[in-house]
Amino acid sequence: MSIEQITQAKDELGGGRARFDIDADLRVYLAKTDWYVIRELETGTPVPEEIKTNRARVRAMIETPLPLPF
Repeated sequence: MSIEQITQAKDELGGGRARFDIDADLRVYLAKTDWYVIRELETGTPVPEEIKTNRARVRAMIETPLPLPF
């Protein structure tokens, strides 16, 4: 799913999604691309520029804090 699809997706009733839900999906995108960063740290293979750019965009788009674990 692209960043635009995440941010423009509608809820089950066709309306706008809650900011918290959008941010949760953006965090999933970051989690799915974490392996690029780990690979760069472990092997020196650079993260593709497109991935770096998208990860920076996603981090800037996230507005809600992570919920406390307790």
